[in-house]
Amino acid sequence: MICVRHVLTGVRRLAVTGICLGLILTGCGSSGDDASVSQAPDRSTEISRLQQRKQKLEKQLKAERKKNAAEAEAKTARVGGDVDANAILAGLPGEAGLVIGAPGSGPPDFSGGSFTSGDAWSTIKVPIAERVLEDFGGPAGISSAQQANITSAITLSDNDAAAALFADLEAEHGGLAGASDAVGQMLRQAGDDETVISTQGRDGFSTYGQTDWSLANQYRYMAALAGGCISNSADRSYLLGQMASVGGSDTYGLGSVGFPAKWKGGWGPGTDGKYLVRQMGVMEVDGKQVVVAMAAIPDDGTFETGMSIISAIARSIASRLAGQVSAPAGC
Repeated sequence: MICVRHVLTGVRRLAVTGICLGLILTGCGSSGDDASVSQAPDRSTEISRLQQRKQKLEKQLKAERKKNAAEAEAKTARVGGDVDANAILAGLPGEAGLVIGAPGSGPPDFSGGSFTSGDAWSTIKVPIAERVLEDFGGPAGISSAQQANITSAITLSDNDAAAALFADLEAEHGGLAGASDAVGQMLRQAGDDETVISTQGRDGFSTYGQTDWSLANQYRYMAALAGGCISNSADRSYLLGQMASVGGSDTYGLGSVGFPAKWKGGWGPGTDGKYLVRQMGVMEVDGKQVVVAMAAIPDDGTFETGMSIISAIARSIASRLAGQVSAPAGC
């Protein structure tokens, strides 16, 4: 028996060929034998069980969302800020805070959390590098040693490199107090009239790393840097280029989300031994620039958990809040 008698071309021929193959496999061209059709197994019980499982999961998800919303409302009532930001922080295993918005001089779009201020640690290396660039002639004027130290201090968070840069400022400004004040002037240019660069160290840690730098003021500095509101274009481009090349143990938070980002992290133990882990930077999510300052002190006090918390916050910002961030505000 011939299945198709007419000559077809193009797509129709391919279609008919496929039909014939199917018919051949099921009896087309047979000598008249009855085609056998196997009955599909009864899966109604399995389908019913899956539907019940789906309904249970949906109910659990609804209850979880309701619980998270209540926790966010309670956290907002207790510590202030925005419900959307506190919704990200409410269930995390530790004390945390964040401030996010657009580049420029405008106010942040979201803030929240019980952590508001603490030691700057290595995040202060960015304004130190900025001051060195300003004092010694910018990217084209600084020495090769200063270039290497800026790269190491920012991309690898090298403490010895940062100490060498600060020593250059001490020589330029007459000692510790003068150098500290000079770095503080970088923050003043961004509109931060509160932060004072520390001149007191602790347990062998640098003096400047012990600077009490609030998330609100750190956001202000980072937004001004990313928005072109401080320093000059050559220095800004150089600094942001270094922050786009951060690696090593600093690759968490903004560096782990998968979006283009420029950032600097800092971490260290408090007097109670618990680690404070913090980060500032700017990431690009679907073409939008999002400036972030965030920090966490994990319940278990470890650096590893602190990094995990910061990374979780960064992922939530990218997926839940980035689209609501305003356009750059200008200077």
